Amino acid sequence: MAVSDDPPPPAPEGATGWPEFTEKLRELHAWCGRPKYATLSKNSGLAPSAISNLIGRNPLSRPPEAATLRFVEACLTHGGRSPKTIQDQTRRWHAAWSALANRETAPAPAPRPVRQRQPIGVVVLAVAFGLAGALWGLTRSSAEVPFVNTAAPPGDAVPRCAPTSTTITDARQGQTWTGLYECPNTPGADVYEFPRTGVIVGQLESNPSWFVCWAKGERHQGGNDIWYYTQGDHSAGKRELDAWGYVPGFMLDTDLDPDPGLTRQCGFIEGVRGESSAGAQRVVGRRQ
Repeated sequence: MAVSDDPPPPAPEGATGWPEFTEKLRELHAWCGRPKYATLSKNSGLAPSAISNLIGRNPLSRPPEAATLRFVEACLTHGGRSPKTIQDQTRRWHAAWSALANRETAPAPAPRPVRQRQPIGVVVLAVAFGLAGALWGLTRSSAEVPFVNTAAPPGDAVPRCAPTSTTITDARQGQTWTGLYECPNTPGADVYEFPRTGVIVGQLESNPSWFVCWAKGERHQGGNDIWYYTQGDHSAGKRELDAWGYVPGFMLDTDLDPDPGLTRQCGFIEGVRGESSAGAQRVVGRRQ
């Protein structure tokens, strides 16, 4: 489909937050004729579910950078824009995305301490007790004061994953998931067919990304056996799985695996020794 040079494609500038940025992506989709997700998927390499995460009814709270730029490029291509125009427009969207991301991560200014005026009687008592304590200390040998560590114990990990109200249809498991978890992760993470090294069925280019649940599988280089079930941004192998699979825990930016914020454990176990589900495979020996 080709459109005329008038009106021009919607510009990303002016978005003061991620919700407004998402609305501008929807405006771009409308500008290029509202093509079906499957059509844009062929032009962008994104899975239809990844496009839904950008402009669907329940989008991610922060659109992933790589998926956003692929979507913009696919819309402009569908709209008949020249390669140079597509390149220039994509740079504008990237600059707008980066500006919002930088604003989100900028440290907030430290609040100025407020000095509270104490009643004069309290001040007099404090001085008196202080002098008494000093005199008492002079009459005793100075014993070493033990150091008390007030830091939180390592077990009190801070949740890095946040629940969302997003709903997604999982063709692999044949069910619809209501409520996903948005977690920080390493972009470019491989998605495996089972919770172990083996066939790669997709890649995650987004950060943060959504995950459905966690499962136990093969021990990985992160030092544990926790894997997270999700759908990749695009397929790699076994396209019939539509990029649904498992990401090892070390590819997520979490303090603990499973992350305390991701509370759903997968009710299905695939490819794990001693446990199986429909179509599950027996685990092979761990690689050395």
